[in-house]
Amino acid sequence: MTNADFKLLWLRESFPWMGQHSGYEQVCNLISELQQGSYQSVWMENKPLPRIAHHLLKPIVAKVKRSGTYNTSSTLVELKALWHILTSKCDLAHVIYLERTLGILPKWQEKFSFKLIATAHQPAGLWRMQRHHPEMLSSLDGLIVLSSKEVEYFDEYIPGRVHFIPHGVDIEFFCPQTDKVNSTVNRDRDYPRCVFSGIWLRDLQALAQVIDEVLAREPRIRFDLIVPADRRENPHFFRIARHSQVTWYAGISDAQLRDLYCQASMLVLPLLDCTANNALLEAIACGLPIVSNDVGGIPDYTQDSFAKLLPIGDIDGFVEAILRLANDPQECVQKGVAARTFAEQNLRWEKIAAQTINVYQKVLSAY
Repeated sequence: MTNADFKLLWLRESFPWMGQHSGYEQVCNLISELQQGSYQSVWMENKPLPRIAHHLLKPIVAKVKRSGTYNTSSTLVELKALWHILTSKCDLAHVIYLERTLGILPKWQEKFSFKLIATAHQPAGLWRMQRHHPEMLSSLDGLIVLSSKEVEYFDEYIPGRVHFIPHGVDIEFFCPQTDKVNSTVNRDRDYPRCVFSGIWLRDLQALAQVIDEVLAREPRIRFDLIVPADRRENPHFFRIARHSQVTWYAGISDAQLRDLYCQASMLVLPLLDCTANNALLEAIACGLPIVSNDVGGIPDYTQDSFAKLLPIGDIDGFVEAILRLANDPQECVQKGVAARTFAEQNLRWEKIAAQTINVYQKVLSAY
């Protein structure tokens, strides 16, 4: 198949908590720049459907429901995709968020003669925990996973069709800043600062314990927590909020997010599990040392030269790692340089897009 013949359809979704420079959506933009072809997208609605549409689609959802996040909006975007496939005769459909979007497309593959691939974003542990149904994967011609640990799990269901391609990061936007002064973010630059971001699969109990113990030993350290205002109803956040050294952020712009990373001394990110993690990648690209857990895909996105990865529950290890970096600015600088170099060499979207294109071509040439 020649480049001119290449017709691709993406099933996509944008998330309100992600800015213009964040998220897996970036790969679609780069692919259309790198590879000549015909590209179309259908988007999942990020607002409630009209009542009649919801009522009509609900029986379909009940029949094909594959995960806790598959809903009537998922069915609607698949129906839009089928219409595009029928009218445009696309060669390949790529479901960007497998867990939220794949339900009815596999039933139409043979009739409409298109290849189907998807990207899985959640770790194998959540697939095992009755949220998802891996048997639905048998229809896929290819599956992209975002950490190497997931290859073995999914290969059991679609042997030879699972491809590990890392998540990328916009290294042109998320980058170290020589001038870190930003009037929109109040800082006292004499204090070491730790930044934390997100909710999903974060170990909030560990975070609260770590902040308690760090501040008991070194009260000059500051913590910047980026957490949506409507997601703070958690006892561990109540515990953290006792400390005046903690500053909370929500609803900030892309530039403010970048400035928080750049003005921090390190990223502190206790995790329970993950495949890829946007906060981690953005902090690495901004040249931050990392203190996190040795879980899921984190080892795929870090090196010892800039990251300290600890077992889940190792509070003492977190505390010691934070205090060591806080008391050694030169080590922070050295690790930050190593982090930025790693991002430039491994995580730029151009490289991720090229690997994804290779999977597309492999799938299309397989039959």
